[in-house]
Amino acid sequence: MAEPVEQAVLPPDAAARLIEFARTCKAAARAVSLYPAGHPAIVASLSRIADATARLTEDGPYSIQVHAQELLVAEGRVSKSDPAIADLAALLHRHFIGRLTLNVGADAASWRTLLLLLARSPEEVRADGGIAHLWQTAGGPSIDIHEIDYAEVLRDRQGKAASIESIIAAASDGTLSDHDDGAMSALLDMVKDPARLEQLLKGLQTTAAASPQGAELQTSALLALLRNLVTYVSRTDPQQVTELFERLGRGVRHLSVEAMIALLAERGQPGAAAGSVDAVEGLVGSMSDSSVAGFVAESVIAERGASERLAHAFRALVPEYERQRQLLGLAREEVERSDVAADQESFEDLWKRVEAMMSSYSDARYVSTDYARELSHARTQPMDVERTSDDPPERVAAWLATVSDSSLRNLDRFLLTDLLAIEAEPERWRDVAGTVLGHADDLVRVGFFDQALVLIRTLVEEAARDPRRGPYAEPALERFGRGSLIKHLPAFLRTADDAAAEELKLLCHRIGPTVIAALAEALAAEQDPKSRRRLRDTLVGFGPRGAESVRPLMNSGTWEVRRTAAFLLREFGGTEGLKELVPLLSDAEPLVQREAVHGLALHGSRAASAILLDAILTGKGRTRDTLLKEVLAMRDDRAAPLFAYVLRELEPGRIPELYDTAVEVLGHMRSDDSVDALAAALRKGQWWTPFANRRRRAAAAASLRRIGTPGALDALRDASARGASGVRSAARAVLDKD
Repeated sequence: MAEPVEQAVLPPDAAARLIEFARTCKAAARAVSLYPAGHPAIVASLSRIADATARLTEDGPYSIQVHAQELLVAEGRVSKSDPAIADLAALLHRHFIGRLTLNVGADAASWRTLLLLLARSPEEVRADGGIAHLWQTAGGPSIDIHEIDYAEVLRDRQGKAASIESIIAAASDGTLSDHDDGAMSALLDMVKDPARLEQLLKGLQTTAAASPQGAELQTSALLALLRNLVTYVSRTDPQQVTELFERLGRGVRHLSVEAMIALLAERGQPGAAAGSVDAVEGLVGSMSDSSVAGFVAESVIAERGASERLAHAFRALVPEYERQRQLLGLAREEVERSDVAADQESFEDLWKRVEAMMSSYSDARYVSTDYARELSHARTQPMDVERTSDDPPERVAAWLATVSDSSLRNLDRFLLTDLLAIEAEPERWRDVAGTVLGHADDLVRVGFFDQALVLIRTLVEEAARDPRRGPYAEPALERFGRGSLIKHLPAFLRTADDAAAEELKLLCHRIGPTVIAALAEALAAEQDPKSRRRLRDTLVGFGPRGAESVRPLMNSGTWEVRRTAAFLLREFGGTEGLKELVPLLSDAEPLVQREAVHGLALHGSRAASAILLDAILTGKGRTRDTLLKEVLAMRDDRAAPLFAYVLRELEPGRIPELYDTAVEVLGHMRSDDSVDALAAALRKGQWWTPFANRRRRAAAAASLRRIGTPGALDALRDASARGASGVRSAARAVLDKD
């Protein structure tokens, strides 16, 4: 095993730039986490970090490798540790960021978006898919994030071979190194196993197909594999380099046509150099006749024919005309063994077209190799506009702005909303709607509720335009409601304006009662007053149809949830849920009992009053004391029916403090029910408690006089004229005060 390479030290100017970036990034991260958007501290900090990023990327992408307490650039570190670097490294490392690459166009808005993600807890970010996934939605190409799979790293450190997936990932994001002996040894083992090599190459193609970079990613990853492997073998066992090329030459028959063309274009280029060896030239030169023929055969089988691009690749691999004819014969034999040759007559026609395409006239034999390569690949090679353009800087800047992070996000939204509008086939519109809602869910995870709402609003509007879309829109919205919406809704409601909060409220109502349980749990956990009020308004807006969804929450193991359920059942109204509150009257948590008492006391019905009074009469110990305490402290006008019921149904001496409180409280509630109950209390008495009778009648008469309505005064006059002796005395005593 080779000796470990001593870590390089950055030159003073490079170290100073890295330290400056770390300090500005640390200051901006602190400002973003403490102040609202638009605050001068945020504007100044983000402006500084955008300027620092622009300086770092003047000569191209600036890549930073992240360790637990250290940042490296080009494998080099600063000579003297700086606290800002350690702090930034720790912040990035907590979110499993292994490499951060800054590209041109990382402006203040991009940095604010990234720093807001980094300000969230690592656990929350990982629960939403990880920092790299969230950045794909919230950010853009200005910053590339490589997220480390530490589970895979741990497996490697425990001595297990690196998986094909980990090798592909490392090659794709540029973290594969020929000094990583474990990964290189595992990769060499894969090359020695033809089946695993085929799996590796096809896995690389699948990864590239799923990436926005496509063939470019596949080419760069393939070159990284090839270059690092050749360098590693040259360093550890130079005699095996020839055998390595031979094995790779036999395996590359499984490459796609696009990958082969892109790989051939790198022949003789600096990117193909592995030390003093041109890795691509060595690979191509080691391809045997059977390997080239197999490459052609596999492409013909896959495409059911030959394409012009396959012909380009074939001629680049085999420039000699006679050898082309020989290899086409070998390729035909292999294709004949496949299902393509099932129909012999059609196969003959197919193969004639293949031969005509593959062996047609080419001028490659009459021009130089470099010129032939340029002719073959001119269609696939991008033009570097910045190197050839003489446009003024302001025009170039305007063009670059069209591919900024925010512009690309807007393009995504425009594309999706356009697809919703133009897709006429209902089943395909359903698929588009699923894609739209998936993207909206990702936007919610990163806090872009405004953009998510635009997508949802468009989906609802487009569904309304065609009745055939309705059956697909409703279940899609329900799936969206079961996603990340409710989890992130409270945080958004803390700062959202009233219009956005109202739109989200309407969206929840549109989704339906399926979100009620999650909303109730969010309300139970939320502490911010504004967010709690908005969540309550949203829940109460469901009305009676929400009661059914809330009832299961009564049995929640969390008392905050049970308390919220009691509150909602009260707000939803109706008598169906009254009995559901009975178990909560004896809950172990006093705050849950309080909500249940309020739910019954403020309900306003005789049934609710009867349930609550019965619970007080039959309750024991702490449960009874808590219920009685809550009722005695109640002064809400909506509780008048409860106190009126108490005066009518409760014997004065059974719970004296409750009876006396009802008499006193009703004197402040100017309602007909209060007057009737107090008039009844004025006449009520027990012959064996004359002194208590006198006191209670005086209190009832005083409460009627305090109400002072014509009905109350008439009740007093009637009692003073036709009541029993004690009743007349009490009534006349308050009337005489006039």
